[in-house]
This record gives sequence, structure tokens and C-alpha cells, in this order.
Amino acid sequence: MTGIQGNRNQVIEVTGKDTPTLRDFVNVSGRGRLAHPVVGGPTELADYFEEWFTTPACDGFVIAGTHMPGAFQDFVDLVVPELQRRGLFRTQYSGNTLRDHLGLTQPIPGAWRR
Repeated sequence: MTGIQGNRNQVIEVTGKDTPTLRDFVNVSGRGRLAHPVVGGPTELADYFEEWFTTPACDGFVIAGTHMPGAFQDFVDLVVPELQRRGLFRTQYSGNTLRDHLGLTQPIPGAWRR
């Protein structure tokens, strides 16, 4: 969970407060590497992702778990199916490897030497 601790440390650094409030986290978001915190159920989260993705305000999201274990499993079980119903998240991969998924050709052995 070092990423979340890093977010907290950044808010402490920006605000100068040892115990920042939730308002401090929201106000600092958008400056530096912090993102806008989003809280809600699966439908509300999907609404948020859809709005930002289709406007287009962004091309992807970084998801941070708020509790362990279970946060990522909850996201996969509850939010991803809603995004799939909306056509915003794939339902299958195009191949067995990342290279297949990205549509990259298999390199010729030794081609890098040329």
C-alpha cells in the first residue's frame, strides 16, 4: 500500500498539515500525481469512468485498493461487469500473449543486430 502512503505524504507536504482532512485530499487532487478520489457503488463508479473516458478527459485509470484483502476482487466482480455492459471494458483478449493483444508481430531472432 505504499502508493496510498505516497499520496498521503504528498498531501502532507503540499498542505503543511501533519493530519490532513478529507477536504485537503480533495483540494490537492489534480496537482502533481494525485487523482480525484471517487467513492460510490459499482454504478456510480462506472458512471464516473464512462464520463471521463468518453469526453475524452483521460485514456485510463489507476485503481487503488482501499482495504485488503478484497478491494480489487470487489472491483473486478462489481465494477468491471458494469463497464463491460456499457462497452467500455473488453470481454475477452485477442490472443494468449500481450504481444497478441497489442497486435504486435513476432520479432525475427537476431533482427536487433541489423
